[in-house]
Amino acid sequence: MDKLMTIKNMGMLFLAFGFGMMLGIVGFVEELQTIGYGETIEIATRIILSTFLMLIGVKIINGK
Repeated sequence: MDKLMTIKNMGMLFLAFGFGMMLGIVGFVEELQTIGYGETIEIATRIILSTFLMLIGVKIINGK
């Protein structure tokens, strides 16, 4: 069990979850008929959060 929960594997988990969120954003945008202010704000916050998760994952993997 200790081999599964290493620091690098946790970094890969963050990276994969952030990438999965990006794919979710693409699916969300594809099903929209019109884009208003609310949808634009929601898309922007999802992009910021998924980018932040991927950044944390890369920093964990690189050991910083």
